[in-house]
Formats: sequence, C-alpha cells, structure tokens
Amino acid sequence: MWTSYLIRMPPRKMARAFARHGWRTLEMSDEHAHILLKEKDPLKSGKKFRAFAADLGVSFPQGHFYLACDIAPAGRNEFDAAMESMRRWVDLFNALGVKAGVLHPGGGSLIARGWDKKRIFARRVEAVRRIAGYARGGPTLICLENLPGNGTERAEDLLKIAAAAGMDNVAICLDTGHANISRVDPGLFIIKAGPRLKALHIADNLGTHDDHILPHGRGTVKWPEVMKALRQTCYKGLFNFEVPGENRCPEPVLLAKLDYALYLAKWMLANEGK
Repeated sequence: MWTSYLIRMPPRKMARAFARHGWRTLEMSDEHAHILLKEKDPLKSGKKFRAFAADLGVSFPQGHFYLACDIAPAGRNEFDAAMESMRRWVDLFNALGVKAGVLHPGGGSLIARGWDKKRIFARRVEAVRRIAGYARGGPTLICLENLPGNGTERAEDLLKIAAAAGMDNVAICLDTGHANISRVDPGLFIIKAGPRLKALHIADNLGTHDDHILPHGRGTVKWPEVMKALRQTCYKGLFNFEVPGENRCPEPVLLAKLDYALYLAKWMLANEGK
C-alpha cells in the first residue's frame, strides 16, 4: 500500500497504523518521504526510520520519488537543481532499503513549451542517465512510470528511454490507472515490459480521471487480465495499491477500509489469473 493512504498521519504513526492492520510491505509516499528529508542527512534519517519500522515488522520495498520535481526541465540551472534534489532522494531511498524507486519521466514543461519529440526524448534520457548513474551500486532501481498524455503511455515508450540511458538499474513501473485513462491495455503493457517491470501502482478509475480507487468497485480496469499477465511474466515486485481516492473519510472508516484492502489484495493474488 502507498503510504499516502494515511497521509494525515506523520511517518511513525503511519507505520504503527499499517502494522496494527496487518500491512508489512509498503511504498513510501512522496509526502512521507518529504517529512524525513527535512532532516539534514537523508542517509541518517532513512536508516533511523528503517530501523523503527523494522521493529514493527514493516519494510519499504518500493518508494515514490519527488512528485513535484520535473526531472527534465528546459533551463540548465533548473535541470542541475533537479539532479541535486534527486541525489538526496536516492540517498534516502537507499537508506530505507527501497528496491524500486518510482520516477515520473518528466518533460511536461517541455511539451508545454513546444519542444519537438526528439529534444524531449534526449532531455529525459540525460536526466534518467544522471539519476541512475548516481543510484548505481545501491539497492534502489530507477523505475519509470507510465503517464497519460506526455508520450510515455506505453511500455515501449519507457523501454526506449531505458535503453537509450544505457544503465542496467533502470526499470519500469506500471500504473494501471494511468494505463486505463490512456486506453492502454495493462495486461499487454505487462507482457511488453517483461522482466523490466519491477514496480506496480494498482489502482482503478472510470477511464477519464485518475480516481485512485480500489479494484473491483466502480472502475473499468479488467483485473483478471492484469493478474493473468503478472503470473505469465513471473512478476516478483510489490503488488502495491495506490488508492488515495479511498481516504476521504473519517479515520474509523479509513482503517476499516484498510482491513478490506488487505483482504482484497490477498484474494486477488490467490484467485485471479490462475
């Protein structure tokens, strides 16, 4: 579960709440990571929080890098500042033991400025190469996430960036909600990504907005096909719900839904796609 589900709780209270409700493996959200990064040394704060969580039986095999940071801005000064910020995030995730660091491929501002596709691709590749180069040798893979409307909707789009970056620690994250908005078949995305798929954002929506709701509700994602593709490719990463659309409710309801989400995840893994 993406920890932003409990965004109103600070990191330590959040970890305790997840542990009480049976959740042991989590994706560190951008928001909770920001709190940890307020301390000067991300390596120290990451190791300290990792030890605290481990005492509760909780770990963070996945994490989401800085959401508001466009890693591929137009200006060279802005680009260098983004790379400096990303180094602190990589340090934090390495210290937390994050294996899959989910990263938006950036370039939104370049699209808005009217840059052509080749220039945008080159700037994205430069950014990914720099970030992955810094992360190389640590536990955190750089997992590029599919985004609707910016030229990274398909697995092939992300595989091209990864190949051009030429780094063996660049992988892919599938966001099923983003695929649904983009009219991309998530099952086919999984097959195309193959062994490069190292992270998941499991979320549903109605096909027009990023509603971030749980599977098997009002959404339109075809979950049996997703589960079948995950089994076919022997995916071994975190089966991770990204469902902050479910947390707009009083805390007792929020925690009751957390129990249901755990049941749902276990049911999906045990019954679908066999």
